[in-house]
Amino acid sequence: MKEFELGDLSIKISDEVLEKMKSFIQNENHKPEAGGILIGHYLEDKNYSITDVSLPSELDKSSRFNFTRSKRNAQKIINEIFKDSKGKKIYLGEWHTHPEDYPTPSSLDKKSILEQIRGNILNSEIIFMLIIGRKGLYISYVEKTGIKTEKNIKFEEF
Repeated sequence: MKEFELGDLSIKISDEVLEKMKSFIQNENHKPEAGGILIGHYLEDKNYSITDVSLPSELDKSSRFNFTRSKRNAQKIINEIFKDSKGKKIYLGEWHTHPEDYPTPSSLDKKSILEQIRGNILNSEIIFMLIIGRKGLYISYVEKTGIKTEKNIKFEEF
């Protein structure tokens, strides 16, 4: 379990989840972007835990510099995990890869994550955007008012 401080909140991500996302690193020119959803718990006092991620499916659209996940497939996964956890595990955001060493979100990434939190009824007032690069990751937390704290973390730092 890795813990990251983002301003006044803390997010824990299981090692298994991190390894699943890192398995899609775009470290070769033919590898397309990959992504999915982040699922976990709101613990207390602005502490969150990411326990599950969805993986790319055949219903997603992917290219070297773009990833669009299937909304229908993602909602099915969210519903199943929510039900199986008796309402304890909820949707907590989005993840995807970028073909760069230390990723930064594109304007489309920012627009998409803001559409997620503003355009949907969610069980959390905060969601996260996580981008996996070749040598590190980008993570931010997002509220309806915008993207709040952003952080870049080198893989060697954890």
